[in-house]
Amino acid sequence: MEWSPVDAALDLSLSLATAAHNRADPAEAAADVLAELCATEPVVAAALTCYDPISDVHRPLCSTGYTAPVLDFLRSPAFLVDDAGYRQLLSDPARRAGCWWDTADYPASRSVTQVFQPAGFAGGATARLTTRGGSYAGDLHLSTTEAELPTPTMMLALRHAAPLLAAAVDVTRRLRLGLVDLGPDAHAAIVTAAGGVLPLSEPTGFEQAWDPALVRQVDTWRGAGGWAGEGRYRRLWRGRWWSVRLARVDRGTLVVLEPDRAPGTLTVRELEVLTLLTDGLFNVAIAHRMGISARTVAHHIEHILAKLDAGSRTSAARRAVEEGLRLLP
Repeated sequence: MEWSPVDAALDLSLSLATAAHNRADPAEAAADVLAELCATEPVVAAALTCYDPISDVHRPLCSTGYTAPVLDFLRSPAFLVDDAGYRQLLSDPARRAGCWWDTADYPASRSVTQVFQPAGFAGGATARLTTRGGSYAGDLHLSTTEAELPTPTMMLALRHAAPLLAAAVDVTRRLRLGLVDLGPDAHAAIVTAAGGVLPLSEPTGFEQAWDPALVRQVDTWRGAGGWAGEGRYRRLWRGRWWSVRLARVDRGTLVVLEPDRAPGTLTVRELEVLTLLTDGLFNVAIAHRMGISARTVAHHIEHILAKLDAGSRTSAARRAVEEGLRLLP
């Protein structure tokens, strides 16, 4: 029987999955996965990162061939938020992996012209590692010096292997076992699909930070199609400000609460306007949502831009998302 490209892709996918799950230590498993990749095609650089939803950090488990600046770029908002190819993976999770040639004009993008090409790369791919339950676990990156690589066979293998690799590096497995070290004032819990609360931190002080209304909010977001509530927020609860981080995990939604300072010179009303602005609403829609006039909204936005030293609404919205300035709805 003739060996087809699909057979080769499935064989490579199985090899990657086996390498990922043969070792208990995620870093050792990552090293084995990268060794399999580099032995299959002339991949000159590769990295496997995991995402920790509590610290909001993309941590490299293993890398080879990348300089520190390139590796830092792959874990920064410049790639994870602004890169056109990565945005496609976010908008279409079923794709799982994409290469340079999957995105129109990608070779002319900032990522390629300012980062990858100066580092000596002519091709590459990224697999966004999401478990079958929908939990984002990390990324697999690879780069080549040949423009026609990676091959379609490699891309098919990455798409098949992505959920299995995600399961191997998923930090939330440790979260569920309560093995993640939180700061002394932080409180974490998973809101389950059934609306229950599974505390991950010590119960002492938890009731002071936790509001049952938060469970209802998480359930509402999750119930809406294409849940988009992940990210960092702020919340005024019982007379103090809290930083709230939300992340989807296999068993529900991870919620991390930490005491936070007041959000600078922005008033609560301005934070409300800024939160709606990040949803892409125009002044009239914001005014309707808040029950105020469009002129008042315009004044609030003018003050917000000045206080954030932002040159545009887009810039202000970006800062709100990155710095967790949005209020919980």
